Amino acid sequence: MSDMFLVLADIHGETGRLELILRENPRVKGIFVAGDLTNFGREREAERVLSVFAQIAPDATLFFIAGNCDTPAARRFFEKHPGYLEQRCTAFALSGAADTTIRIIGCGGGLLHMGLTPFEVSDEELELGLSRAHARCAQGEQGSAASSPPQPLIVLTHTPPLDTFADLRYMKHLGSPAFASLLYDYEPLLWICGHIHEGRSVQWEGRTLVINPGPAAHGSYALMLIEQKKQGLSAAAELRAV
Repeated sequence: MSDMFLVLADIHGETGRLELILRENPRVKGIFVAGDLTNFGREREAERVLSVFAQIAPDATLFFIAGNCDTPAARRFFEKHPGYLEQRCTAFALSGAADTTIRIIGCGGGLLHMGLTPFEVSDEELELGLSRAHARCAQGEQGSAASSPPQPLIVLTHTPPLDTFADLRYMKHLGSPAFASLLYDYEPLLWICGHIHEGRSVQWEGRTLVINPGPAAHGSYALMLIEQKKQGLSAAAELRAV
């Protein structure tokens, strides 16, 4: 069995392009959005963007985090949505496999850069936020700590890990050192990110497939396949555009 997912980032309020992408891919099981749904907008823009997903792709489960261009007002609106994963962990069952559950954790925001955008944090704060989400995955159903976090795992962040293709802009790496360290500590199945528009890529980093789908505001996205095999789950992704 296999499931197809849509991977987006950096919508920046461009709902026209978002609609084109969603209509081009009507049969995906889920949608991942790696931040910057709005472009400095408030509640109204946040609601407008999320309503596009609800109207065009009502059967696809939405998972998303905020980016550095999402204001506090937009993020307060996001908090009302069950798919908002800021420092959270959620579970998702694959098709035809009730016993195969993927855990998804999220941490939004961009690295501190002169404070010019509304959601910038230090690298230490990014590390703490993602670590909190990961720890929540390690909690048992009764709240007791498990021996280790369950696998497989999908990590959803706005900021890319450092020294990957996903964080490369004009031949300079701009990602998070903390995320780079956690990538190899957690060894997730997938790491989905955005933020660096020029870092559009699909790349294996050790055992992890790192995806930066590029800015949806420009029509860029990725299709991602998760397939169940005898030896476990495998993942693949392809960059596309409208």
